[in-house]
Amino acid sequence: MAFPAALAGHVKGRRAVALMDTRTRVAAGERVAQAFRDLGWEVTERIVPDPAPGVSPVCDRATVDTLLAGLPPADVMVAVGSGVLCDLAKWLALERAVPSACVATAASMNGYSSPVIAAAIHGVKTVVQARPPLVVAAAPSVLCDAPHAMTAAGLGDVVARWSSSPDWRMDRELFGDYYCADAVSLAAGLEHLYMADPEALRNRSQPAVQALFEALLLTGVGMTMAGSSAPASGGEHLISHTLDMLALRDHRPHDLHGRQVGIGTVLALELYRRVLATEPSRWIAEQGAIDERYWGALSAAVRAEYDGKRKRYAEAGEKLSRPGAWDRLRGTLHPMVRPPSDIRDCLRRAGAAWRAEDIGRTCDDVRGALLHAREMRSRFTILDLAFMTGVLPGAAGAVIEEWA
Repeated sequence: MAFPAALAGHVKGRRAVALMDTRTRVAAGERVAQAFRDLGWEVTERIVPDPAPGVSPVCDRATVDTLLAGLPPADVMVAVGSGVLCDLAKWLALERAVPSACVATAASMNGYSSPVIAAAIHGVKTVVQARPPLVVAAAPSVLCDAPHAMTAAGLGDVVARWSSSPDWRMDRELFGDYYCADAVSLAAGLEHLYMADPEALRNRSQPAVQALFEALLLTGVGMTMAGSSAPASGGEHLISHTLDMLALRDHRPHDLHGRQVGIGTVLALELYRRVLATEPSRWIAEQGAIDERYWGALSAAVRAEYDGKRKRYAEAGEKLSRPGAWDRLRGTLHPMVRPPSDIRDCLRRAGAAWRAEDIGRTCDDVRGALLHAREMRSRFTILDLAFMTGVLPGAAGAVIEEWA
């Protein structure tokens, strides 16, 4: 295995903590640990337990604190797994001031090569800035053998760029935020390998799965270039995060992040279609308070995020009220937005989640997330613009009926 040798050139010491769960240990963890030992490394295997039977590990402060307790000195944290394990390794590396690395076991998410940690802190899905892994490795055979739901989740995560990119560009136009076109288009040349023939992913075709994985890696590189998750995460991700948060609050299982993101992308693109077709007579800059009945015990943490966005509503309303501003913004965003039917068809043909029932949620659940997801993060997205134009809340029922 070339991974330990590649990592050796970037790490001074030879002490590694290999982080895995019971499933990824079988898929690749045992071989990874042995490969390190064969080269003379001191390896500590740390199994992240499932919090309950049938429930996969989560990335939160409690899990990190548990893992830190008794963790031996190490020169590198090595994740063997996918999203949660990769994020936990980054977080542990941040806490211990050492680098991380990763052996991916599924083409399931775009965070492998990014510095971003998607963590639950006080019940709210939060972005923690860390450092990207020194090395990310994967064996195509392992990726193809991963559960299909994980590959489908990767597809849902990577197609999100069609709604997250215009969100990011909108923030540039309205607020002067940093924007980099190169960071959002790194994977564009690979899309035809999995979007033109989505059935290839369903059939575990190695070229398609490998192209998807490479696209996910490049998307993560885009986030590293930008120094944030903005190139690949917008309103569609907030919908998924909201479903996660409510599930954790209510001690219920939730589906894979990327499978939920795919549905969120379809909804976000439908909002873009409706919003860009409007001719608002006024801009609704005051959005009121969060809905505490919806968030319940999470209300205080959500309110802190939402309060940080209030000034953006006022600023957006002022700028959009200027003569010609709305037409200029529409002209900029329209070419970046893909029809929601294109994405839904791709997800359906790939055997990914494309309806509420596919992720174990009702249409009412998804409608609630569509209406309230904007409250849980200070980032301004199409969800906010839909409220400012008056498209939401009124059109929520029609959007959900047609697209969820």
